[in-house]
Amino acid sequence: MIANKPRIRMTVRDGNQVPVRAYYEGGSQRRRMAGKGTTVTGPNGPIENSLATLQARSHHAIRNNAYAASAKEKYVSNLVGTGIKPQWGNPVIQALWDEWAEESDADGVDNFYGQQALAAGAQFEAGEVLGRFRYRRTSDGLSVPLQLQVVEAEHLDPAYSHAFGGRLIKMGIEFNGIGQRTAYHLWRYHPHENLTKALNTRAPVPADNVIHMYRRTRPGQLRGVPELTSVIVRLYEIDEMQDATLARQKLAQLFGAFVKRKTNQDPEQEDPYFGHLVKAPGEVDQLEEFTPGGIHYLEDDEEVTFSAPPDIQGQYTEWLRTELLAVGAGGGLTYEQMTGDLKGVNYSSIRAGLLEFRRRAEMLQANLMVHQWCRRVAAKWLDVAVITGRLIIPGYWQMRKQLLAIDWIAPKWAWVDPLKEVTADMLEVRAGFAPRSEKAGERGWSLDLLDAEIAKGNQSADTYRLVLDSDPRITAKNGGLHKALEALAANDDENEDE
Repeated sequence: MIANKPRIRMTVRDGNQVPVRAYYEGGSQRRRMAGKGTTVTGPNGPIENSLATLQARSHHAIRNNAYAASAKEKYVSNLVGTGIKPQWGNPVIQALWDEWAEESDADGVDNFYGQQALAAGAQFEAGEVLGRFRYRRTSDGLSVPLQLQVVEAEHLDPAYSHAFGGRLIKMGIEFNGIGQRTAYHLWRYHPHENLTKALNTRAPVPADNVIHMYRRTRPGQLRGVPELTSVIVRLYEIDEMQDATLARQKLAQLFGAFVKRKTNQDPEQEDPYFGHLVKAPGEVDQLEEFTPGGIHYLEDDEEVTFSAPPDIQGQYTEWLRTELLAVGAGGGLTYEQMTGDLKGVNYSSIRAGLLEFRRRAEMLQANLMVHQWCRRVAAKWLDVAVITGRLIIPGYWQMRKQLLAIDWIAPKWAWVDPLKEVTADMLEVRAGFAPRSEKAGERGWSLDLLDAEIAKGNQSADTYRLVLDSDPRITAKNGGLHKALEALAANDDENEDE
């Protein structure tokens, strides 16, 4: 019996039976595809076996590889920037939140928006990050007795899987009978800190008190993997290639001169051309290392032979660029963002690349940062503020969902050519193809807040009788004061009536 023998079916063409292969080439086991990707796994098996090593290598690459470190910085700066901020729509709640945001960090280092950046960086580096709510005493002096602790993913052991007494623990996460997360079994201290290893134990923490932020790429996936997972091998190979190229160049700089002693030369007779530079037998030092620009003497019949490895210097720059393009694609960034190399870039090409990247960043902002992180924090904070009496909201539990319908505003994008972008946005709004709220959101504003700020500015200008070129109520687009006299006259009439 022949294994993997393809099944052949027959079809009729021009009255003759013609064999037709009845399988996809990608599913065949012939020479081109033999042994490639034939291991079938679920969404969690490979993660359970490889996550610890992937995280360690990702940490090492970001510590030591400039491109990996740059990828992380660009990821965080574009995803979070100065912070994704809530617009509560209630000035009392907003003021209390703004006060608490400065004291949210359980470690006492960052504010809430700094913690967002810390969490996003940890998620990029390790594939996931944990946030733990820490309740405080009302006497601790906090505006709301709650703080947030950002915890590295290594606290959640991927090798800790257990089933007992009807309970299932999978990769450190405990589930109930219907698959809901009930607890996270966390190391009390970081498992790789030497000072605390002897004291370390696992503790179950209720799932309601833990945020687990990670990017799911397969249904049923329980843990995240580092963002650089698909290019981690390339990053190490780039390092090795750069080290080898540098070593080759250093070796080339060591070459000086090699002097061979003349055969049958009488050691007692001075050489008429070189004098005492040519040494007698046994006087030549053993050649063990080169010195830059040195003159090295050889014994009789000695020769120096160098290896001649293939030289790719002519293609090195293009090879490196190709590899970095792959690294950028695997990390979700453009090549120009990651490397800072803008050679050959024009407005159209860089804009197209940035638009594609920003679509991905907006998706991650909405599905990762806002939905998994910010929304959970806001809901817990509001509950604690009401329960502890920091906010008095009658009928709170009936209107809780309405209060938590928050606009989370991300920092505005900076465009390559602001004039072209603003002109295009203005034409879209005037033509009715886009609402003002959409364009305001792209610039980091909620429409209500933007209009409130514009009204505030207009009121101030009217109070001080200012006619500004930026005020469309008075000044035309071309700068003409088409209603300046009417506006001033109307104000004078109102003042006389009063």
